[in-house]
Amino acid sequence: MGSGGLRGLQNRWLHNPQRQVRFLPLPVFGIGKAMLNVLFVAAFSADAEMLARLSKNRWIVDYVLDNREVLSQLAQKSYDVLFFDVEAGGMYPPDVLHEVCHSDHNISIFLLSRQHCNPIERKVAASKHIAGCFLIPYDFDRLAEEVSHFDKEQRSESADFMEEYSQAAPLYTQLQGQSLEIQSVRNFILDAASRTSHVLLYGESGSGKEVVASLIHHYSKSRSGRYLPVNTTCITEELAESLLFGSCKGAYTGAVDKDGLLAQANRGTLFFDEIENVPMKLQAKLLRAIETHEYYKLGGCTKYYSDFRLICATNRDLEEMVHDGVFRLDLFYRLDVFHLLVPPLRRHKEDIAVLACNYLKTTSKYLSDEALSVLANYNWPGNVRELLNCLNRAVFAAKASSVIYPQHFDI
Repeated sequence: MGSGGLRGLQNRWLHNPQRQVRFLPLPVFGIGKAMLNVLFVAAFSADAEMLARLSKNRWIVDYVLDNREVLSQLAQKSYDVLFFDVEAGGMYPPDVLHEVCHSDHNISIFLLSRQHCNPIERKVAASKHIAGCFLIPYDFDRLAEEVSHFDKEQRSESADFMEEYSQAAPLYTQLQGQSLEIQSVRNFILDAASRTSHVLLYGESGSGKEVVASLIHHYSKSRSGRYLPVNTTCITEELAESLLFGSCKGAYTGAVDKDGLLAQANRGTLFFDEIENVPMKLQAKLLRAIETHEYYKLGGCTKYYSDFRLICATNRDLEEMVHDGVFRLDLFYRLDVFHLLVPPLRRHKEDIAVLACNYLKTTSKYLSDEALSVLANYNWPGNVRELLNCLNRAVFAAKASSVIYPQHFDI
């Protein structure tokens, strides 16, 4: 691939899909005039092989395991139906589907999902560009019936699929990557959004805990209020109580009557980053507010109510802190009901290329193969935040060069 590196991937994002791809054909069974040509973007070859067996004498099934190969394959052969597994590797599903829907290929598109048809997939399925959405494993007879009854001519050529999808797709645009680890995080987000319980996020610094928290709020239909992120490292012990609960005039020198974060987060979400930094004195009052949703302003005797949801994040072992006596056991139990370990970048290195390419889309530069290899072999102790900072510095180091080489990195 030479100095192309991510250039091919970047060019596809810029609507220039001129690239030879590895295509994996399946056996053809009983070809006839009435048979449909089907292209399956599959997460696993076994899924496509099963579809070929089930559709014997009805469909001619070809498949690819990388969604980036779709456009080049459509350019080589005419297909009637595209089955698109949203969990297949490659680019972000919105980007690929956008290009397919805005291409000249008259093809019926069916989405497939291994978990559930989440709100994003249902939004896409509602588009006139998309014929339907099915779970894996699926009922083949029902799938075949849907395919046979869908009239491709009914699609609206003027409907802007990507605009609808982009509005509903921060799950892909903000949480970038197509690894199994990131897909599991997306599933957790949608699961957490459907619940009312508080959430505890574990993860290293820079791994994306705040992104996960904001997405849980975004997809929570019961949370019509604000999303309020709070970095507890910036809160002094003296001001913590008034900041959280509010204060009454005269509560302390210079105090005025004001609402705190709990009041502002009513019907919304309060995100505490680095929850381990909350002072022990405040932990008891926070626990009561979590349990009853009731609180008092500092210096006041009037009881207030707030329907808030609390999402907390930490890069520490809270159980160990409980053992050391610096974090309340009862608060830990209250928070650790629904939790997630956000994976460090070294656990999903296959997403580095996509993250890097997406970042460099806003520049005129691309990575050489050697530069991409350097990124893939580094362990990224600072995770995604460190990767993006590294790329930002490399862009400046490359100066007039359109290609970023290993010498432009400082890692």
